Amino acid sequence: MSSRLFTWFSSLLLFLLVVAASPHGALAASNDEDVEILVQSVLEGEFKSGKHIEALEQLELARSACEGKGCSPKTRARLYIAIGTVLAGGMKQIPEAKEAFTNALREDATASLYSDFITPDIQRAFNDARGVATGSSSLEQTAKSDRKPKKEFSGGGRPPRGWKSAEAHFYYREAVASEKEQDWQDCADYAQASLAAENRVGTRFLAAGCAERSGQWIEALSDYQIVAETGGKTGLYDVAEKAQNRSQELREKIPKIVLRKPANATDLVVKMNGDEVPTKRLGGEIWVNPGQRLVQATGKVDGALLEFQQLVDVAEFETVTIDIKLVPKGERPDPAIMKCMAKAQTRQELAQCIAGGGEGANLNYRMGLEVSGYHDSDHVDVVTPAVTFSVESPTGGWGINGSFLVDVVTTASSDILATASPRWTEARVGPAIGGHKKIDAWDISGGANMSVEPDYTSVGAGIGASVELAQKSITPSLSYGFSYDLSGRSGTPYSVFSYKIHRHSLDGGVGLVLDKATFLSLGATVVLEFGNLSKPYRAIPLFSPETAEIVPPGFSIKGVQDVRLAERAMERVPVEGRQRYAVAGRLAHRFSSSTIRVEERLYTDSWGVLATTTDMRYLVDLNDQIRVWPHVRFHAQTGASFWRLAYEAERDELGVLQLPNYRTGDRELGPYIQATVGGGVRFAFGSKNQFSMLVNGDFIYSRYLDHLFLPQKFGYFGATAFEAEFE
Repeated sequence: MSSRLFTWFSSLLLFLLVVAASPHGALAASNDEDVEILVQSVLEGEFKSGKHIEALEQLELARSACEGKGCSPKTRARLYIAIGTVLAGGMKQIPEAKEAFTNALREDATASLYSDFITPDIQRAFNDARGVATGSSSLEQTAKSDRKPKKEFSGGGRPPRGWKSAEAHFYYREAVASEKEQDWQDCADYAQASLAAENRVGTRFLAAGCAERSGQWIEALSDYQIVAETGGKTGLYDVAEKAQNRSQELREKIPKIVLRKPANATDLVVKMNGDEVPTKRLGGEIWVNPGQRLVQATGKVDGALLEFQQLVDVAEFETVTIDIKLVPKGERPDPAIMKCMAKAQTRQELAQCIAGGGEGANLNYRMGLEVSGYHDSDHVDVVTPAVTFSVESPTGGWGINGSFLVDVVTTASSDILATASPRWTEARVGPAIGGHKKIDAWDISGGANMSVEPDYTSVGAGIGASVELAQKSITPSLSYGFSYDLSGRSGTPYSVFSYKIHRHSLDGGVGLVLDKATFLSLGATVVLEFGNLSKPYRAIPLFSPETAEIVPPGFSIKGVQDVRLAERAMERVPVEGRQRYAVAGRLAHRFSSSTIRVEERLYTDSWGVLATTTDMRYLVDLNDQIRVWPHVRFHAQTGASFWRLAYEAERDELGVLQLPNYRTGDRELGPYIQATVGGGVRFAFGSKNQFSMLVNGDFIYSRYLDHLFLPQKFGYFGATAFEAEFE
């Protein structure tokens, strides 16, 4: 096809695209595929053959086809890159090329140059455009646009073998030296200066790596993409593969900002760090480098000129949504808002203040209702309804919370049947209240709780403190709790019969922000219990020494009744109490749309029990409303030092039955293993996802290794919860 014929055909095609894309066209649709084919044809045809004016005319016509919703932002960005390539590489119109590249990066922050058409002029214009369009602060924009390498090439000299430009080689050496010194910004500046003199794959890979380490992820991604496309053509297959991998990882990490425009606003102008955001970009994700952004907006509502301003700080993996709320122009924040800003501890708190909050105006309320149930193969059933509430002042630095639950338990377990007792049902009520207050970097908390059953009452209180150190990356904490318990018999006043139990607990820990997506917490717990912890109606079967030796694990109720001694002994554990010790760790890592959380706990106590518990959840965000997760847990422990499958007893020469000093029938004091498998789903709904419904369930298998009556047990747990959060 001749060049003239191709030009005519392309023009006809574009004319049809413009008609189809017009608001009145019945065929209005995305022209992405046709425009991308045309752009590539123009670059390979007119531009490559030196017909730059014809190439620009073709691309300008294509731009008309992409107006409105004719093309996606990504395709418009590629079109602007092509226009800038023709302006800088062919027509030497550098300012106009820079403007085209800037428009491209505003459409798609990750847009990159066409790898086969990079020249020094194109590279320089593209580098200058980056400083304007990547959402840096105003000072950073000026610095990026005007920045020059610290050491400038003085000219002269021959390039070494394999290089075309002595200037490019000079800046490359300086970039390598800066990389060794871990001066990432200087490394990136020198590498870009080298690229502007000579386009080399190795230099671009170096530039991308240094830009990534200096926090310029958008720029790094663009260069990684070019290396991934061109590395194989020059034989650098390993470099191309590495660039492709880094490109994929960066795409997941790059922060995004969503700007939601206000309803009923006209003449709306939105700027981010002084750079106007195209109206068509509002409501969609805008990719930015990590750091602070100042969002400003002006507009009219019912003819009145209003404005908006908010400072936002975004980190890796984050997507921050900002609702633009216009207020009267020139209206200064009142003292409450200024006080709120002074006390703000996080970027969310600061954003709420600037948006018009104030300490009394941004209370967060949360209420919840949950019903959970449990059933197992040992005929134990539990139903637990519970209500929760909390009030939080993010900027005031305080919060209160409370809960109230009722446990209804009914059982005819093997232990009950073994003592010929009837099935019984009882209820427990448990109110609790707590609160906290931030004082500078400290967070002081306290709370109280109660548990009341027909035969057991517990009252407790606690206090704790944590402090944020090293720019909130290290948070040590310490808390103390005390409870006073009365253990008695159902239907019998405590004044007639009761055991008094005092309990002290001490928890210490530290939270570590390993990076912006990974959190590790480590902790240790000491619980000191003083008093008689025996259950007052737990009867223990006794056996003669000869019989005890042959009693097998899992021995049936009938078998035990046939061979046991006639006497039964009440449970008796060490009367001096019990001292418990545990260390635990939790590691959580956030991916782009999922989180993995792993916990491990190691336990021992003064009764000789050793235990390990491992718990893991993998939470996946299917979208903004739905989160699902699988859950697995494994627990294993040894028995207490006084645990026996069959307790021996025999009479002395006077006929008095000699009982073992300590004896228990509590399965959780014997050796066993337990595995849990389950999962859950959370649905969020409402205009701001302020309501949520949670459903989860677990299957629990317990294997008792050295117990009477019950060798194994199957349990089923389920819960449904509803939460509402509002301001």
